[in-house]
Formats: sequence, C-alpha cells, structure tokens
Amino acid sequence: MQARVIMAIVAVVVLAIGAGLWWWQSANPSAPPAPVKEQPVAAETPKPVEEGETPATPDVQRQVLPPLESSDDYVREQVSALSPELSEWLKQDDLVRRFAVVADNARLGDYPRKQLAFLAPEAKYPVIQNGDGWVADPDGYHRFDKFVDVAISVDPKRAVALLRTLSPLLVAALKELGQLNPDPIATVRAGIDVALATPDLQGEVQLVQPKVYYQYADPRLEQLKPLQKQLLRMGPQNVARIKSYLAQVKGYL
Repeated sequence: MQARVIMAIVAVVVLAIGAGLWWWQSANPSAPPAPVKEQPVAAETPKPVEEGETPATPDVQRQVLPPLESSDDYVREQVSALSPELSEWLKQDDLVRRFAVVADNARLGDYPRKQLAFLAPEAKYPVIQNGDGWVADPDGYHRFDKFVDVAISVDPKRAVALLRTLSPLLVAALKELGQLNPDPIATVRAGIDVALATPDLQGEVQLVQPKVYYQYADPRLEQLKPLQKQLLRMGPQNVARIKSYLAQVKGYL
C-alpha cells in the first residue's frame, strides 16, 4: 500500500514538471527546444568494385582523349560543336600543336605568322598619304571584321571548358615546344594578359616607312610587342571587341 502511494506521488510530480516545462516553452518561443538524442546512423557499406572497373564519380565525366598525333578529328568534332563558323579554321592539320604554338607565342607577346597565315587578309595594309608621312586607312580595319566575328562566336564558358578537356593534349604539345612543366591554363591566361595590355587608340595613326614595311611614327607604339601591334592593325573597334571577349574568357579560367 505504501509503495503504491509513493508511485502515485512520483507520477504526479513528473506530470507537474512536464506541464510546467510545456507552459514555459509556450510562453518563451525563442527558447531552444530540449535536445533530442539522435540515434546513430549505420554507415552504408560501400559496394565493392569489380576488378578492372573504375568507380563512378558523381557529376564528373572523364574524357578518353586520342593520342596527340591523331587528335585532329576529335578536336574538329568538339570545336565545331561550339560554333559552326569555325569550320574554315578547322581545315588545318595538327590543330592542337598549332594552338599550342599560338598560345606559347602569345604569352611572350609574339605573333605566330606561320601558324595563322591562313587568317591573313588578302588585301594589302591600306595607308593614306598625309604630307611627308602616312596614316592608317580606317577602311582597312574592316578587313578583320569577319575574323573577329568568328573568334568571338564561341561562348567563353564553353571555350574554357573545352580548353580544360584538351589540357592533357596541350601539355604534350607544349613540352614539344620546350616547356618543362607546361600549364595550358596559365599559358593561355598569360597570352590574354598581353592582349589586354594593348593600348586603345583613337583618331589617326601616324606611320613612317623607313624601309619596306610601315612602322608606327610614335616610338611607344613601335616598341609594343608584335602581338599587340598586330591587334592595333585591326582597328579600335575590333580591338575593343576582342579585348572584351578575352576578358570574359579570362574570367572563367
């Protein structure tokens, strides 16, 4: 009988405490709820991988690249998917090696005329005589409009994605050029920085002709890197378009 009385008293006390706690939490909604002890979750047993099988990694697709010597068809397929306008550019051979030379030259500020000879306009560089000197003919800048149209037709983000895909091939091609530990992304970024440093010109561009070729009358322009001087020959509007595009590409590198 005494034990029953004690159990009843304990039950009343427990209920009173529980009711008091509920009332206090209702009156103080900001108060943190009582901690709930979580049950440990059993670790999932990994599925064994069969011998010779590569474990699947979520959201990662590994590209199986062809050897450098036989990569042209693969590169043409991948680049054509970025922009159909590039089809004429893709008729060349050794596309990866050609791009590696262009990138390697660009980081040094050089202009690879041999690798890009097929892009050179057929018309000569037009000039207008101005007293004892010459100025660049503004109409001549339009010779490069189509080139710029094609160059910037590729989505910058997709262009960088393909660059990363082709990086192993570019590493091999850059090693052939003498780079000991090539980094294709760093190489392209360095070339873009050289191009972005090209000054913005407006108005007439004074020229001189000391020998066969025309040169800039302004020594500061004539001392620019060959790549930068080639960009200037495309005219202010085309230079602005190229620099804007390259800035976007650099943002994804």
